[in-house]
Amino acid sequence: MKQMTSDEVFIGTVKRINRILVIMGVFYLLYFLFQTSVNIFLILLALSNVAFALLSHKHLMITDKLALELDRAKISLGDVSKEMREIHPDRNA
Repeated sequence: MKQMTSDEVFIGTVKRINRILVIMGVFYLLYFLFQTSVNIFLILLALSNVAFALLSHKHLMITDKLALELDRAKISLGDVSKEMREIHPDRNA
């Protein structure tokens, strides 16, 4: 089994929290919409909760993709530098 890094654990935890926040926000929004005597600020609070959770989730997905691309770039750079050392062994200092 692959060992998870602390970044992967953090990203997984934040993903779960964001998912829970989105679900809670949707349920609160539905609850407040079906109530007859609810303050408008509670509906706005539920909407803002969903919006911030979705925005955070989208930001996390972008960050996760960028981290994967960075790992791929590091691996590629390592392969290229290894290849260059094999081609030019006299330049290794």
